[in-house]
Formats: sequence, structure tokens, C-alpha cells
Amino acid sequence: YAEPWPRSSPLRVEMVAAAAVTTIAANGTIAKRLVPILQVTEGEMLHVRFEPLDDVEGVVWQQAGTGKFVSHSTHARVSMTTCLRDPYLATTTFFIMGRQRDMNLEVRNPNPVALPQARFQFFGFRYVIEPIIPRFPATVTDAQKQAVIKKLEDGDKETVAQYIGPTTWLPAEGR
Repeated sequence: YAEPWPRSSPLRVEMVAAAAVTTIAANGTIAKRLVPILQVTEGEMLHVRFEPLDDVEGVVWQQAGTGKFVSHSTHARVSMTTCLRDPYLATTTFFIMGRQRDMNLEVRNPNPVALPQARFQFFGFRYVIEPIIPRFPATVTDAQKQAVIKKLEDGDKETVAQYIGPTTWLPAEGR
């Protein structure tokens, strides 16, 4: 099933307090830290967007060493101005699936003065997911079973539809 995660105070995190410091230094950084409210258990998935509520920049790390929104030589940041060009914050979308796929957030202060807080608001959807376990007739060979299972794992739309019925596939940016 799916349930919405609306913008609300329980889904807000204050990274200066989480880092146990009093300010984020001028032009400084708070090293990447785990965001506990975004931890899920096995069989759950979060489809999340976020925005800074203060004049800071967020850098997303999924797992401690895997950057999100990266290219060969650039790691994009999300700032208060992101919503000016992207009012739905679709470009801030990321997914967390299963246990131990935690999201870490690094915070940068682009200002020449120290800031006492660095708040981020998260929102999106939480899904409880179950694997599709196909039931095969006795006449199906092991090789055929493995081929179907591989197609299901790869997300082959036609094969998925055979086992769970018609589906609608939405782009990750779905507004």
C-alpha cells in the first residue's frame, strides 16, 4: 500500500542541532549525517522530496559513500532557490528502499556569516512493498521459471501485468 507523507513538523530536521553544534560556520559545512526520520525497514520504500527552510544548501548521500544528483565531476546541491525554477521540487526526488539504505545529508552554508540553524523539510510517499511471487503450472520448466523471474526483477511491464494485472508506470518526477 501507499500513504502520503505531507509536509509536517515530524518530517522536519534541524541539522545544526543534529550535529550537536551551535552554528554552521560562515562558508562552512556540516559533514554528512544520517537522517533518522528517513530510515525504513525491509519491505518499505520512501519516495521523498525535500527543501531547505533556511539559507543553506543540502547535498544528498544515499549510503555514506554514494552521492545522489552527481555527475563525473559535480555534486548538485539543493537550496532555498531550487523551488523558484522547480515549484514542485521534482528535481529533489530520491528513493530509499529497504533496510540499511539510509540517506545522509551534508549541509553547506554559502553565506559569509554563521547561521544558527539549518532546517530541511521532507515530504513524499511511503510504500509497503511485497515481492511478486509467480505461481507456475507444473508443466513449466525451471529454465522458463527463471526467465519469468528475471523479467519480473527487471521490471518488464508486460510480464508484470501478467502477474498483477494492468499497471500504470509513472516517471519519478510525477507531479
